Amino acid sequence: MIWRTLLPLALLVLAGCSTPPNEVMQVREGVLRATTYVQASDYCDARDKTPRWLGRAPAEQGVLFQCY
Repeated sequence: MIWRTLLPLALLVLAGCSTPPNEVMQVREGVLRATTYVQASDYCDARDKTPRWLGRAPAEQGVLFQCY
């Protein structure tokens, strides 16, 4: 009976561990992914760098870029 109350709580905890879709994240060494070009540009601007566009992210889930 107690598992019925713990299961929804466990699902909420697991759902909260994923990366938000609007967060810039590192895909591999030196390559970042952002949801939009504007978000990527703002991310690099905050670090006083210029974005270098690498193309669309896999499955069209944003853009790949580097800051240099």
